[in-house]
Amino acid sequence: MMNQATNLKWRIILAMLLLILWLPSVLSLGIRPAKTELAIENGRNYKETFWVVNDDGRAFTAIISVQGEMAQYVTLQTEELAFRGDEDALPVEFTVTLPDQVPPGTSAADIVVKEVLGDSGENVVSSILLLRHKVIIQGPYPDKYIVAQLNFYEQDKGIRMVAEVQNLGKKAVDSLKTTFYVNDKEQQEHAVETKETSLPTNSKKILEANLNKKGFEQGEFEVAAVTTYDDQKLETVKILRIGEPAVDITYFNDFFIANKVNQYSLDLLNQWNQKLKNVFVDAKIKKNNQEVDSFRTKSVDIKELLAERINDYYNAKDQPVGEYSFDLVVNFQDSVQKYQMPPQAFDVEFITENEFEQLPVTGAATGVFGTGSVIALAVAASILVSGTIAYFVLRRRKGDQQKADEI
Repeated sequence: MMNQATNLKWRIILAMLLLILWLPSVLSLGIRPAKTELAIENGRNYKETFWVVNDDGRAFTAIISVQGEMAQYVTLQTEELAFRGDEDALPVEFTVTLPDQVPPGTSAADIVVKEVLGDSGENVVSSILLLRHKVIIQGPYPDKYIVAQLNFYEQDKGIRMVAEVQNLGKKAVDSLKTTFYVNDKEQQEHAVETKETSLPTNSKKILEANLNKKGFEQGEFEVAAVTTYDDQKLETVKILRIGEPAVDITYFNDFFIANKVNQYSLDLLNQWNQKLKNVFVDAKIKKNNQEVDSFRTKSVDIKELLAERINDYYNAKDQPVGEYSFDLVVNFQDSVQKYQMPPQAFDVEFITENEFEQLPVTGAATGVFGTGSVIALAVAASILVSGTIAYFVLRRRKGDQQKADEI
């Protein structure tokens, strides 16, 4: 028994060692090298090669293509690879011919290797090999050239606006400052400016200014930072985001008719200064703190800082007379993510149809038909009355005109 246990122990250790040795081979499936870096000062014409590695011994065919901002300057000498199971790697050859004007700094193209799927037969799932070799081109910087990154920091009474500026040019910058432009929720423009400074070559500086928080308490605001350096300008744009989106329920029915299908109205107020999409409400109906039913409303989109009404139906045929609580949770999404608001509780009384008819007309109409129907009825009545008055006025004028003609 002891010998068997010892042998099993050594077999496990050996298996683990073999696994450790085998993993790099499995993980090596891919492209070598992962990127090619070219500098304009070393010339404009290049002939390069990378290898597609196939250490897992698969037979497959792959097509080669080029993507990215500098793709037009890359020419493929190899446009297709056909691997046999015993081939470890195949080369991809390409040339790069750079134009006279290359963008300053880093620009790139991607050479994409994509597997061509064949017929794998039934009940077989085929995987797609998709690899990228990045061609990075380093263009020359002019005498005066800067880059800038924006950051914002919310404080008690203001917002700290920060531009991190780096001088990549060949010469120092004598005069450097940044002006931040942003519109508040009332679309009034605000501009704050940093102090003027200088910036040696190959160095960084933090430029900052403070923005009064009034008008920027909540929402998304586009900030344009214009950095002037000597006789040149750089504009950088970034979204300033303060707080989080919120949707409030401002109205829900006070009464429902028990044991009947009721139309309800639900008013939703978007407190965010951007449009919110797919806004819907999950409802849990409770009686004596026990959940007795639930439903989900239809969804709507709500424009910035506006309200939207949902009119729909709730089937209360199994709910007797009594006092209920509707716990309503608003769900929505913006440009960043999905949100769920904290529950809002509304006390609703289920009454008989006879009791419902005794309610004031607005309450009754709101409970079963929705406030929108009340408004529509009022408008229709107003139109009818106005039309009737206009008819009799015109008729009287016509009679008066006839009498005048007779005279």
